[in-house]
Amino acid sequence: MRGSPKKFILILAFVFVLAYGFFQARDFLSGPRIYLESPREGEIFQKSILVVRGEARDASRLNLNGRSIFTDGVGKFEEELVLARGVNVIELTAEDKFGHKTKVGRTLLME
Repeated sequence: MRGSPKKFILILAFVFVLAYGFFQARDFLSGPRIYLESPREGEIFQKSILVVRGEARDASRLNLNGRSIFTDGVGKFEEELVLARGVNVIELTAEDKFGHKTKVGRTLLME
């Protein structure tokens, strides 16, 4: 018993629409992403001024240690931070428009 070409085309169209829906929903499913270029984990600094640099994707809000920071048109950010002597912990938090959150942290040392 062979299937008709009409059924095959309908099934193929359904699979295409389903795949396209998953492709469009990938940002919703994955949530925001933070790529922190500097500083690196465990880095030791001599000066008290640190430049935090990186990129945030699919984020509507971005916070550095609880303070709002902003990205440029392509999602890149660069923010100065004052370090205290000893161990410092920095935390970046991103939230997307759907309420998904992600965090990236670094522990640093200032001599």
